[in-house]
Amino acid sequence: MRPAVRAALPGLAAIGLGASIAPLDFAVNVAFPAIVGAFGLPVQEIRWTAICYVICYGSLMLGFGALGDRIGYLRVFRAGLVLGALAFTLCALAPGYGWLLAARVVQGVAVALTLSCAPALATLLVDERDRTWALSAHAGTAALAGLVAPLAGGVSVALLGWQGVFAFRVPIALAALACLPLLARAAQRQAPRAAPAFDTAGSALLAGAMALLLLGPSLPGSPAGPAAAVSVTLAGAALMALFVRRQRAAATPFMPSAVVRDPDFRRISLAACIVNLTSFAIPLIVPFYLLRDGGWTPIGTGALLAAWAAGTLAGSGAASRLVGALGAHRAALAGGALAAVGLAGVWLWPATPHAGAMVACLLLQGAGAGLFQVAYTDAVVAALPVAARGVAGSLAMVTRTVGVVLGATAWMALLQGSEQAALAAGLAPREAQAAGLATVFGTAAAAAVAALAIIGGGRPRT
Repeated sequence: MRPAVRAALPGLAAIGLGASIAPLDFAVNVAFPAIVGAFGLPVQEIRWTAICYVICYGSLMLGFGALGDRIGYLRVFRAGLVLGALAFTLCALAPGYGWLLAARVVQGVAVALTLSCAPALATLLVDERDRTWALSAHAGTAALAGLVAPLAGGVSVALLGWQGVFAFRVPIALAALACLPLLARAAQRQAPRAAPAFDTAGSALLAGAMALLLLGPSLPGSPAGPAAAVSVTLAGAALMALFVRRQRAAATPFMPSAVVRDPDFRRISLAACIVNLTSFAIPLIVPFYLLRDGGWTPIGTGALLAAWAAGTLAGSGAASRLVGALGAHRAALAGGALAAVGLAGVWLWPATPHAGAMVACLLLQGAGAGLFQVAYTDAVVAALPVAARGVAGSLAMVTRTVGVVLGATAWMALLQGSEQAALAAGLAPREAQAAGLATVFGTAAAAAVAALAIIGGGRPRT
């Protein structure tokens, strides 16, 4: 490791600590059954805990990334940590489910501020030739947080109840704030962007469009019904059309038109949405399978989910060399293939699977997802100008968010629907639960294969 690269490690650790408030949210998945019980909720209602939070940060990240391009990534990152400490406190103190959802919205704003500029800050700590290494290291720290998250979630629920999965992140946000002086060099290296003032109106249009487009698919299973889902989706499409029109007239749009019109760029971005959609079935469905159906403890469930996070860490860590050897396009294809095989393995789990088989499948799927995300992020960063790194890093996260939001709705609905159909057909409850798991992960594996076909349809890129 060259001295210049070693010098970047403390700064990368500081960014990773601050950005970890997002992947540590996987701890909340372990608390889903406890939250359902604490507030007396129907199982399907727990999805709003994820949807409110994810829609909020997903709709704001691109705008905050563009803001960071103009006013400085470090300023935006710092604001996210301050708001994050407040949001986690509000979540832990929520007296009712409605209050918890409102606090999750505040948390979503905080995470949008933090995540939008974290990848850009990471690349500013190193020379451009080490960009992929910095992105891989940053993804590795996120994966490490994801590895800790289910374990921390299980311990927190066991010791403090569901509130613990929020409370333990308050000191983490405060510690990251104390480490921000380590990023002074990165802040100084950010080149000022020759652009007009921040487009507040355009960012508001984009945020509104993204929020409505992400919310629409979540409504069919709610009391609002399909009509509301269609109305919300159409309203989101209308706002997106207004945003696109404004961007075409802008002297310096969020993303260059040549990039937006590139079919290969659009193809791999669509595949990224699908890969993340399928991967989210793991942290969403597996806890219910183990805690509700298998009689596992929260700590045991967290330990098993840590295998998935460990795979993500391994895939992210290997991504720098693989992207260098294969190119971003082929590395993304390899990552997607590993993720698909892992999902197929979960699909084949019997009603009472062996722990070793479960660990192997989760490791494989996580490794593929980690490799894919770094390769895709590198492809996006390479396609956009250096001065637009905030938008580039945010876009890579937005595709992930789209997958999570769609998955939060689709997988829970599919699980419940398939279990009810199995029960109606005369299967025993345990057999119906196994049938539900198989339906979810069989569908996820098929969708992952479709993502491979989409990636494979493009031309290889470096």
